[in-house]
Amino acid sequence: MPYLLIALISLFSTQAHTATVERFRLDQLADQAARVLVVTCIQSEPDLIDGAIYTRYKFTVTETVKGPAQKELELHLPGGQFQGVRSRIAGIPTFAPGSESVLFLTAPNRLGHAWPIGLGQGAFRIERRDDGAARVYQRLDGLTVYEGAAKQVNQSESIQGAELHTFLRRVRALAGIQGYAH
Repeated sequence: MPYLLIALISLFSTQAHTATVERFRLDQLADQAARVLVVTCIQSEPDLIDGAIYTRYKFTVTETVKGPAQKELELHLPGGQFQGVRSRIAGIPTFAPGSESVLFLTAPNRLGHAWPIGLGQGAFRIERRDDGAARVYQRLDGLTVYEGAAKQVNQSESIQGAELHTFLRRVRALAGIQGYAH
């Protein structure tokens, strides 16, 4: 019995630090997203939903790339710190107030909450240089990705470190969007 307990603890601790999901290419993210938004996080606070720790993030939407235009966004993602208890879910992106991101979001779930597609694969951090140039970086902390059975090796250009305006233009083209709203 002690060996079973040790094995279960080892399994649980491994799962707490990493998650394995199927890899989403940029064309899949653009196609499957109900909404693609450029956002700035304005608030991050813990919440308890159905007895589980979540973090409620509030964002201002600076640009709508796909989906209905909106000025604000609220996401409820599992994990966070609530009344001294910390919960971290591998692969779930986190956001700090002031941070900018491009989010590829699912349609709302039964509670009315959207999620980034493919966990951290659907959240691209925007980093701005001193000269104002902005670049995007995919957030894969604690996330291991694998290629599915229908593996495609044709990825024409890397998306890590791409210029924001070039990245957004590519997303619009992949999603079949002609014009866009700010």
